[in-house]
Amino acid sequence: MGRKKVEMKRIEEKSSRQVTLCKRRKGLIKKAKQLSILCDVDVAVVVFSDRGCVLFVKSLS
Repeated sequence: MGRKKVEMKRIEEKSSRQVTLCKRRKGLIKKAKQLSILCDVDVAVVVFSDRGCVLFVKSLS
């Protein structure tokens, strides 16, 4: 049995939005690193938060 599809819409509660950002950001970085290893390519991820913070991760194959 698979997971239920999550509707993509903005999370209104600020604290919940921050928690979701943190969790999904970690997953996104993990997937980018896996893609870099599997395909032997360079991958870059840039994330801009609503607080003005910028996260830049690059993976050199």
